[in-house]
Amino acid sequence: MRLTTLYSKLFKQKNVGVLLVVLTVCSIIFVLLFANVLNASVKAASSPPSPAQGRVFTSSTKVPLLQFPEGITNWHGKIYVGAYNVVTPTNSRIFVYNEKGKLLCQLGGHSGQELISSGQLLGLTINRETGDLFAAANGTGNILRIHNPGCEHATVSIYATYPGTGGGPEDMAFNKQGVLYASDSNRGFVYAIPRGGGTAKLVIGPPSSGAPIDDKGLLQAPIAGLTPNGVVFSLDYRTFYVANTYADSVVAFSVNSKGQITGNAHIFAQHLNPDLEEYPTGFDALVQPNTQIGPSASTPLNGPDGLALDSKGRVWVASNLGDNVTVLDCNGNVVKTYGTSKVTAHGLLNQPASLTFVGDSVYTTNLGIFTGLAGKPKLPFTVVKFDVGVTGAGGNGNY
Repeated sequence: MRLTTLYSKLFKQKNVGVLLVVLTVCSIIFVLLFANVLNASVKAASSPPSPAQGRVFTSSTKVPLLQFPEGITNWHGKIYVGAYNVVTPTNSRIFVYNEKGKLLCQLGGHSGQELISSGQLLGLTINRETGDLFAAANGTGNILRIHNPGCEHATVSIYATYPGTGGGPEDMAFNKQGVLYASDSNRGFVYAIPRGGGTAKLVIGPPSSGAPIDDKGLLQAPIAGLTPNGVVFSLDYRTFYVANTYADSVVAFSVNSKGQITGNAHIFAQHLNPDLEEYPTGFDALVQPNTQIGPSASTPLNGPDGLALDSKGRVWVASNLGDNVTVLDCNGNVVKTYGTSKVTAHGLLNQPASLTFVGDSVYTTNLGIFTGLAGKPKLPFTVVKFDVGVTGAGGNGNY
């Protein structure tokens, strides 16, 4: 029976006492229901973000020297984060964390580790055969090898030096044969470094460079320092992927059974967007005539930086200028994005730079160079973790 019908019947029968009881009970029920709804709303608003939305793994508020974090990789329970400290290069460090986010130690700034703190650092990777950590010392033009990269007994040496002047080591990946391929974003080249280190051999570049593999202009840009950027191999090691931050693209090259890049440069994925989340302090040339500053920049593959590979063969991209992590399938199609902009959407990402997998979670550094150089908005430098339900190729995804 509807309540209105019950009220009418009681009123007509002049059962005032019963009517008051019914009204009182209904009022109590209404108050309780409203309180439950309000409590649920408050709880939802105050609860932490779900794992899929991400959470901060570490921050410069806890580790002050964590300035402009760029490279990241992990191995055997330790997560390594490198600093691209352009403001104070001698304060560049490699931070060693456990999987719970506890800082175990810092590499650099100690006797025998001067090579690490001699200039800003970019990409990091691990040689899975030896467990050695490799760092792209962008400020000095060297590829560094850190043997026993824990908190004790770490030894640092130069694995290779880029030829000529002005070279800028950016990112690295080992092929199946143990040859280290490394990008140079200052000059627009990719080098191959033999097993054990030594002379860096030019492999990919524009025709004018004399490189044996022509990049067909796909890795070039009018601004130095943006391409070629992140690198990674496919699951079968027969494709080599390279990020071009300026062109919003990931470029692919064919690889033969001997692990040698053979050419066939082509665009694997591209989503052009000239917009930026914030003004690019220090990189004014990024502003094009049609560039808008704001949330319109938040698109997949806007400014691809670091790359990683999951166990399904999908390419994960740190979309540096779009403040998201973009997932590409084996055909280069966007299948998912993670994260939102700290600057324009109150999210967790501020120029994500590099990626690594720990179990079925992906970790990304937030370079934050535009806001860091501008000094506003005043944001901490962070590393963020997303639970993504898939593991990385080879364990850490830095294939």
